[in-house]
Amino acid sequence: MKSYFDFTLKGIQFFPVWIAFFIFFMIPYYFLLGELTQLNGTEIPAEGPSKLFFLYLTFVLAMAFTFVYYMAKLVIQSIEFRGSKVFCNFHSGKYIGIIISGLVLSIVTIGIYIPWFIKNIHRFFANGTSYNSHKFSFKGKGGKLFLIMTLTVFIPFLLVGILLFSILESKIDFQSQNFLLVYQLIVMFSLVPNIYLILKWMVDFRYKDYLIRWDTEFFPATGKIGLELVLAVITFGIYFPLAYIRLYRYFMEHTKSNIVNGMQIVMGYDGDQLSDFLYLWGQILLTVITLGFYYPWAFSRIIERVLSQTFLEADTVLMSGKEE
Repeated sequence: MKSYFDFTLKGIQFFPVWIAFFIFFMIPYYFLLGELTQLNGTEIPAEGPSKLFFLYLTFVLAMAFTFVYYMAKLVIQSIEFRGSKVFCNFHSGKYIGIIISGLVLSIVTIGIYIPWFIKNIHRFFANGTSYNSHKFSFKGKGGKLFLIMTLTVFIPFLLVGILLFSILESKIDFQSQNFLLVYQLIVMFSLVPNIYLILKWMVDFRYKDYLIRWDTEFFPATGKIGLELVLAVITFGIYFPLAYIRLYRYFMEHTKSNIVNGMQIVMGYDGDQLSDFLYLWGQILLTVITLGFYYPWAFSRIIERVLSQTFLEADTVLMSGKEE
């Protein structure tokens, strides 16, 4: 039997967080961009960027991670399933420690530590979440994410760097259409596997004895993502909400657990794609018309609509061999 999720967060509850984000993140971020603009095209002073640059950068990073913390807590504790709320038990002191140590180690290792930093943040939120007094735990490994990022980010950008160097050395116009086409193809080919592999890495949880993961294969999944992205690009973004819905449906249908005592947890989404597409566009247009003022209500209503059509059910599986 299908059991559907519910989402109880209202726009008025999200609004104070959104206003705080705008004041304490967006405004300092604007000044940070101003400092970057001043450096662009000019010689950097011998002593380096100005103190204001580092002040704005530190403040923006602090506000960004603070917003992530409160936003995650707000969203997770607003999810209900079968009449019971998902519970958050996050310790702010531990979170601050993860952020500070992660930033320092990422700088010291020239970015090598970033995958483990991401893993620690993801694990913090997953391991602090529980339902019916049973905790979730995140099983993803930092080493695996490092390999994914190396293959889909570092190596493609290294190739782009080598390509740029070769073009500059050969006096070829790097603003030519041929160069731009090659550059866009490299970015596109690395972006699709990157999206898929990182998201698949993120969906790796244990709840009780169930291991919940994506049951997908690389080429069909990346092909699906690539097709939806291409359709979104060639329609100048008009198709994007439908791309989101179609990808969400596809990956929900492939979210499954291992088999425990002859039972397997499966998920799915049975919303009407056309009506959801029109609903999402309506919320987007209201956000644009109100210059972002409506965003908290749009966010809450979109998540509520999507989750209310997302289901979970336990299927009985006839075993021909050992249980997984």
